[in-house]
This record gives sequence, structure tokens and C-alpha cells, in this order.
Amino acid sequence: MPTRIDIEPALLKWQAKHRKRLTYEELAKLAGISIAALYRMKSGEMITPDLRKINQLCKVLECEPGELILREQTGDMSAVTELEVLHREVMHEHEQRVSTKRRKKIAISVP
Repeated sequence: MPTRIDIEPALLKWQAKHRKRLTYEELAKLAGISIAALYRMKSGEMITPDLRKINQLCKVLECEPGELILREQTGDMSAVTELEVLHREVMHEHEQRVSTKRRKKIAISVP
């Protein structure tokens, strides 16, 4: 799944919290990055995300990197894939129950 940088929600939260407007130029200056780099991030044209720049933006916007980095789903899951995921979840849950019962049985039988 491809990832993209979405600055808007964090920027709007910052503006609401501080009750003042922050332009992209001001944001870039406060973060110590070029306006061109900020626009590349915002437009999705950034080839390799620079975590240092993302971290600097997060410091200014008072947010976490996970709030800026988003994963985009590339397509819908087929019915078979959805069933396989569900099957794995059910099997995992079953294995946990069996494991818990075994531990209880061992704990009871040990003198």
C-alpha cells in the first residue's frame, strides 16, 4: 500500500488550538525546511519521505508522525481474501483459548 503525507488535518488542529493562521510559508520557515520540500510532501511528489523533515513538521504542528503519514489502500479485498483473513483471526482466537486451557490444566495438576 502506498503512503502519502497529509499535513492539512494537523495544520488545522494547530490553527484551532492556537487561534491563529499559519501559512505554508510560515510553517516551512518554522520547521526549517524549504517551501519547495513542503509542497513536494503535500502534493505527493516526494519520492522518498525524509523522516527528518517530517519530524520537524511534527514539532511545529505539535503532532505525531503517524498523524501526517497515511497509508492508501490500493484496491478492494476479494471475497476470498476477506474469508482468509477471517479464518486466520478465528484460528488465532481458538489457539489462544486452547493454550489458556492447557495452562490452567497444568497449574491445577502440579502439586
